[in-house]
Amino acid sequence: MIISHLYTIVEYICWSLVYIRLFDSKVVKKLIISSMVIVITFAVVNILLWQSLEVYNSYSKTVESAFLLCFAIGWFYKVFVDQSIPRLETHPVFWINAAVLIYFSGAFLLFVTNNFLLEIPLIEYFEAWALHGIFIMIHYLFISIGLWLLKHKKELR
Repeated sequence: MIISHLYTIVEYICWSLVYIRLFDSKVVKKLIISSMVIVITFAVVNILLWQSLEVYNSYSKTVESAFLLCFAIGWFYKVFVDQSIPRLETHPVFWINAAVLIYFSGAFLLFVTNNFLLEIPLIEYFEAWALHGIFIMIHYLFISIGLWLLKHKKELR
């Protein structure tokens, strides 16, 4: 579980750095940096007060998922308003951002209900986590498509 706590922080920092690169607005970049401070602080407070290093850190993962959902929706909003990408399905960032949106929306629901899931029958608990496995497979598939398309593109925006 210690690795899960550390992974949540590192994962959030890495995704935040990606989104800092994707947005042009200085205000949005400052918001993303501020969210990094918030998530890291929350993760540390979570370890100290609620979910120790021996417990699964569903609270921190919920907060991480919520912020990353906001970034993904924000990027889609920016692209749809600007209409800067003529063929969205051929753009690498579309696929990578879709991966974030799909995985972290499913993960958000799972992590929010994690404490409730501990009280249901074991078979249903495993079915919920199997659904998480499907979301993560889609996540990596979409990232792979994005990276494959990135090989053929010169820009990231």
